[in-house]
Amino acid sequence: MSFSVGSLVKARGREWVVLPESADDFLVLRPLGGTDREVAGIFLPLEGDDVQSATFALPDPAQPGDFQSGRLLRDAVRL
Repeated sequence: MSFSVGSLVKARGREWVVLPESADDFLVLRPLGGTDREVAGIFLPLEGDDVQSATFALPDPAQPGDFQSGRLLRDAVRL
């Protein structure tokens, strides 16, 4: 399976972003909530079966969340 730059993948129990340095058989990944210091590589011939596209459920309007969640969303939008 081929993953384009910027796509989200799930591997090693967490979500990652595919970086431009990736090749056909080697993915260079940054954790979704991590920093550039946490970049990792996955050699697809060895771990390729464990790498999948990451998906997230759509938000449920019936569950708006609490004040802290709303403030976190507001701060993220302002960034």
